[in-house]
Amino acid sequence: MTNYKKSLLAALLCAASVSFTGCKDDDEPQKPVYVPEEIATAAVSLSVNGTANCYIVKPGSIVSFDASHKGNSETELTGKAVSASLVWQDSKGLVKSLFFNPETKTAYAEIAESKGNALVAACDEAGTILWSWHLWICDYDPEKSLFTTEANAAGTQWTFMDRNIGATDMNRGSFDNFGMLYQWGRKDPFPGACAFTIQNEDYSYVEDGERTLYDIEGKAIAKIKDLAEYHGTIEKSIRQPATFFAMTYKATGEVDDSGNPEYECDYITKDWVDVSDDDYWGGVSGKKTIYDPCPVGYKVPVSDAEGNTPYDWMKFSDMTWDSTNHGAIDKDQWFPCTGTRVYASGGLDYPEANPYAGVWFGTAAVKSATSTSPVVYGQYMAIMKGKRTFKVMKDARSQGMSVRCVKE
Repeated sequence: MTNYKKSLLAALLCAASVSFTGCKDDDEPQKPVYVPEEIATAAVSLSVNGTANCYIVKPGSIVSFDASHKGNSETELTGKAVSASLVWQDSKGLVKSLFFNPETKTAYAEIAESKGNALVAACDEAGTILWSWHLWICDYDPEKSLFTTEANAAGTQWTFMDRNIGATDMNRGSFDNFGMLYQWGRKDPFPGACAFTIQNEDYSYVEDGERTLYDIEGKAIAKIKDLAEYHGTIEKSIRQPATFFAMTYKATGEVDDSGNPEYECDYITKDWVDVSDDDYWGGVSGKKTIYDPCPVGYKVPVSDAEGNTPYDWMKFSDMTWDSTNHGAIDKDQWFPCTGTRVYASGGLDYPEANPYAGVWFGTAAVKSATSTSPVVYGQYMAIMKGKRTFKVMKDARSQGMSVRCVKE
């Protein structure tokens, strides 16, 4: 990634930082007012039942959330946050205003009467992002439309949401029912496609399918694919939540025009992060982790102790394919073909001729006892018209795919 792109990204993320400070009179210093009284009074706390990396927010509401802890942790602090920043929103004016109380480590957001998705961050004095939260803005109560699987041979059941994280419309003909895309093990979302992608033979785009993202002033910001980097670490994923890390990296031995080392994709592990961990989404511990992208009370599904996957209930023989809206239905559950963000570039892949989808779950793919391959994979449910539909498969963890949450 060029220095220009890095500078641009840093500027975009820090520009929306907001705090509201009171003033002093001539006789007595006044306590700073970080949040307007009308906002603080009207705000509905999203953290009343616990904290998470994602909150479902009603359009037209004023909300607050606890920004003092990482994800669902009760012990791991985000740090010395002094302001809030809007990383991106996928609809202009979706987040009308944003405030932060550094004394209580509470963020406040005023939401427009519209639906969409936004990413909000807490920043330190230097404008560095300490942690970020996904605001999933739509009129949706998961409890009203949950689906519980039949018990398998081990007695395990999973209770699923009826949509992917970030889906704001259940109209099957709308791109808004796709939801967000995630790299395996990451907490922060990337917007899905808003159009079919069209590419030339050299993989350059005729139509890239990217949604326009905006800052808090309503100005368009850089596309996700144009901010992609190769040098991925957990620390960078926290500081740069809008950066898609295209696999891991290795030094080429060359330097760029500024004298900085150049890197290239590492096809050995195909992970987005330099240190792979099978438990980023609870696949080892079975517990919700601080990197889980699901709202309070929900988590990324994982296989049970017997190795049964959360999608074993989906059967090709029971599937109905919707050719008009490009998706599959099983037991009245809708799975749209969303395409992916490609692991090598961060660009979208959603071809009209052969639409497909993958829905991640949190259990890593198991290697054979004799395997010496260094490649690490995540597991996902493949959604594709034909024999591969409803088949659990594995792919590079740097691939961007959908996630559907289950009850904790």
